[in-house]
Amino acid sequence: MAFQESFDILSFRSRQHAFHFSQILRERGISTQMMSTPREVALGCGLSLRFSPYLASRVLNIYRQFNSPIIGCYHVVRTGADTRVTRIPI
Repeated sequence: MAFQESFDILSFRSRQHAFHFSQILRERGISTQMMSTPREVALGCGLSLRFSPYLASRVLNIYRQFNSPIIGCYHVVRTGADTRVTRIPI
């Protein structure tokens, strides 16, 4: 059986916006990881913030407060070499 992982990402229009929003989340105690945007999304600056799906509603509430320019929010499931991306409504 192949290893499976799932996580959520915010994809940004610019690297500056990604780093800025990462700082906003960090100040609120939310752990994120900067990563390359999966090619299945293939939009924006190429950087995304990765976070736990359990934090999605909290992250999106903070996004709505600051209205950072993002491409979108996505749920990612990786199983072996297969990656599935589903857009999360904002």
